[in-house]
Formats: sequence, C-alpha cells, structure tokens
Amino acid sequence: MKNLLPSLICLLFLALGQSALAAKGAPNTITNGDSLAASCYLALTALDKGMEQMLQEEQTSTFVCMAYLGGILAAAQHANDLARLRYAQVTEGQGSKADFNLYCFDWNMRYRDAARIVLHYARQHLDLATQPAERLAMKALQDAYPCRP
Repeated sequence: MKNLLPSLICLLFLALGQSALAAKGAPNTITNGDSLAASCYLALTALDKGMEQMLQEEQTSTFVCMAYLGGILAAAQHANDLARLRYAQVTEGQGSKADFNLYCFDWNMRYRDAARIVLHYARQHLDLATQPAERLAMKALQDAYPCRP
C-alpha cells in the first residue's frame, strides 16, 4: 500500500490539474476583477429583471458572483473572528475583543448588496479589472465598510 500511495497522489494531482485547465476556458469562472464584475452584473440583472430576460448562456454564470462573494465574506469573517480571539489571548482577556477588527463589514448584508458594492467599485476603479478578483472584492467591501472613519 505504501508503494501505491505516491502513484495515487500523482494521479490525483494530474486529475485536478486537468480540471483546472478545463475550467479556465469556462464562461462561469471568476479569475480577475473584470470577470467578477461581469458575473455580478449578470446576477443583479437576473435579480432585478428575472432569469427569463437573459440569454441561456448567460444564465449559467449568473450566480457565480453570489457564490464567490459568499466565500469571500465567510473567509473574512473567519479571519476577523480568529484575529479577535488571538487579540484577547495576547492581552490575557484584558483587551476588549470588540476593540480589534480586521474587517468591519456588515455581516448580515444580503448578497445582492455585496454584488452592488463590488460592481459600483469596479466601475470606479478600472485599474482593478486585470487584478485578481479577490483584490477587487476586498477593496470594494473595505471601502464600503471601513473600520475607521
């Protein structure tokens, strides 16, 4: 079994690599700010006008924006909670956990609102179109919900 393990790991990496290459050409992937903004535009159009008003090929990538932003928000909230916990540990419970936040997002915001924030920010910051999508998402949300005025 130990002799098979390296071979199985190698096969797994090859399979995952092929899947990643195939996904790069798919229209429903988010890789940069431009693809995130386009997906958020389609999602907002679908929410505002209804799916029946969209072309069939647009419908497949409509809610990728919402899923992507859901992941971004979940990761940011986890990082925030972890940082607050560590801050409390370092101060041996003396520091108020509420005094320390990495992100001050509205954790109860609707995905529709997050998509509008990202799309609005993307239109104002065209330089982020070719940057990684997470950069656009985080900058947009941090601009909308700054920790300090």
